[in-house]
Amino acid sequence: MPNSPDPQPHGQAGAALAEAHGGPLPSHYSSVAEEYDALTQGAALLDRSSIGRLSLTGEDALDLLNRLSTNDLMGLRENTGILTVLTSNKGRIMDLLFVLRRADGLLALTAPENRQKVADWIDFYTFTEDVTIQDMTEETAMLSVAGPRGASFLDRVSGADVSSLGRYDSIHVRVGGVETTLIRTDLAQLPAFDLVVAEADGQRLREELLNEGEGLGVKQVGMEALEVARVELGVPAYGKELSEDFNPLEANLLEYISFTKGCYVGQEVVARLNTYNKVQRQLVGLRWDSDSSAAPGSKLLLEGKQVGLVTSAAWSPRLDKVLGLGYVKTAQTQAGTVLSMNVGDGEVPVEVVAQPGKTHQT
Repeated sequence: MPNSPDPQPHGQAGAALAEAHGGPLPSHYSSVAEEYDALTQGAALLDRSSIGRLSLTGEDALDLLNRLSTNDLMGLRENTGILTVLTSNKGRIMDLLFVLRRADGLLALTAPENRQKVADWIDFYTFTEDVTIQDMTEETAMLSVAGPRGASFLDRVSGADVSSLGRYDSIHVRVGGVETTLIRTDLAQLPAFDLVVAEADGQRLREELLNEGEGLGVKQVGMEALEVARVELGVPAYGKELSEDFNPLEANLLEYISFTKGCYVGQEVVARLNTYNKVQRQLVGLRWDSDSSAAPGSKLLLEGKQVGLVTSAAWSPRLDKVLGLGYVKTAQTQAGTVLSMNVGDGEVPVEVVAQPGKTHQT
């Protein structure tokens, strides 16, 4: 196997479709509580234009990406999508990609800071294959409508039956005269839809959605409310829970791994970890008192010994608690396990509440 391209430094959290958000978003437009309510109970409008959008064309594009990532892409039908983990030679997470098959090729969504790294990785493994990669991020815009009332709102503004769209499926619609590729990309159990348009039409689409949503409770949502929902739903973000520090099994990405499709880069490592049950740590949900704060990277302790670390934290308006995500040793992943965390001069009890990814996905 050839040597891999030089790794690039990881940025701060940003999400591919497999992640929650794409930043940079404003911190908030109104109050975090109001925006959180719109996102979790109504309909929210988000600008995810910084998400990487790569176009892959050529007869071998699907086969090549299938040989570079964990899921089985070969049965992908036109206008349907799939989540797949791009893995390093060591079986570590380079990115969690959303791949949509279109009539003219593939659209791959990446973490914002990862689009060049992903393109370089694919190009590195392109030898005689007929594959052309084009970064479409700057030429397009991507807005998202999320929340329980999002589908009915999009039914209304598009005149299409968006509500019946299957998860990861795509249709072409017109919203206020703007030609749009609409993809259902649920955030865990929260309905969510991405609308990809030409860059020149992005502002027009935003205005149309806001105008149509006025009086219907549609709100623009910023980073803070989105981060709360992401952590509450247990959705991993690139640069926090997803990076080359972790492998897909540790991150609870098992449903995006095929163990029958054959070889891909990093496959032997992932298969060995799964076969011999060698996963040493797991991503879990965490909860602690709202009066205590902790930065990502804070150590989680059991009887004075480190057993994990916090990767994300956000205050939940619904629970009036701080919710977090973190990696802990497998022996401590049971819900209800109480660990401790150093905060200032003291220790704060931290409860393990769930294993994200076991009952969802984005």
